[in-house]
Amino acid sequence: MSELEGTLKALTDRIAPSGHEREVGEYIKKRAGIKCQSVTIDTLGNVICQLNTRSAGPRVAVFAHMDEIGLVVRKIEKNGFLRVVRMGGIEEKALAGRGVIVLTESGEKIRGVIGIKSHHLAKPEERYSVTRVEDIYIDIGTESYEDAVERGVRVGCPVVFARTFFRQGNKVFANALDNRGGCSVLLEVLEELDPGELHSEVFFIGSVQEEFSLRGVLPAIRSVNPDVLICLDIAPACDTPDLEGYSEVRAGLGPTMSLYTFHGRGTLAGLIPSHSLVRFVTQVAETEGIPLQRNVFYGGLTDISFAQLEFQGIPAIDLGFPVRYTHSPIEACDLGDLEFLKSLVLSLLYRIDERVLKKLKG
Repeated sequence: MSELEGTLKALTDRIAPSGHEREVGEYIKKRAGIKCQSVTIDTLGNVICQLNTRSAGPRVAVFAHMDEIGLVVRKIEKNGFLRVVRMGGIEEKALAGRGVIVLTESGEKIRGVIGIKSHHLAKPEERYSVTRVEDIYIDIGTESYEDAVERGVRVGCPVVFARTFFRQGNKVFANALDNRGGCSVLLEVLEELDPGELHSEVFFIGSVQEEFSLRGVLPAIRSVNPDVLICLDIAPACDTPDLEGYSEVRAGLGPTMSLYTFHGRGTLAGLIPSHSLVRFVTQVAETEGIPLQRNVFYGGLTDISFAQLEFQGIPAIDLGFPVRYTHSPIEACDLGDLEFLKSLVLSLLYRIDERVLKKLKG
């Protein structure tokens, strides 16, 4: 197992639904503390890692969100079953029969399953329908309301998909690759980076509540006051039979650079990146021989959407890696894409200086 794969497994094993990112945050803090000048966790839970200090030069922030999608207990039935609502963008069709973990107030992890009507007793029309999230229930083996409460379950407890990690060839299949893959790259870049070769002041941020509101990173951005923003997140891979031809993004063909992200439902936000920053990233990738896939992400966005609007506006770009089956119980990505993304971020950080910043803001 490579270092990157080991980091990815360690991160996907940890539970961190929105607002409950402590397990991942503490892991990042421990790893980053070996190399960074300072590591702090703010009130919301953002992990802010300052690698170095420079009296001159731009301030660069590289960030990846730590949280994952999930569910929240809204009611405990008299017979001990749990009713839930969605936390983040979960597809209802992916829920029935799935293994889950309920996180109690004390931090205990209780395994369970989302119930599904027995196939033998389901009506013909029910076999081709999707059960709404309002109607699903979770079975954790408790027999009554009192039994569930005694186990530590309360209304408001978060629920995540069961932990899964396996590798087939160069592909990794796991829960929460969105965005533990980005966090893995962040940590591996941090470990390999040589502060003495930098011409900038570099910060790494593990951000919170991206899947909830996209705004959890804002206090961290305000405390760092960066001149350049680099966000690491996923891009939907369109190389499966059901998405073939939708876009050119393929798993295994390198990291992605998003030229346009927009969420046309609910939150009207996204990112049209700095044109100068797009040119800079493209030139660096070409110089280093790093394959770079151009991505347009309509229907999705990242927490850079609002971060870019801080202060007088910040040159910002979304870099990422292709992921199959996004926002489902088991996602898939290619380790080679993560390795190339790491190389790209390293190359960018070594090149960013006052001259580059002047062009980005010109």
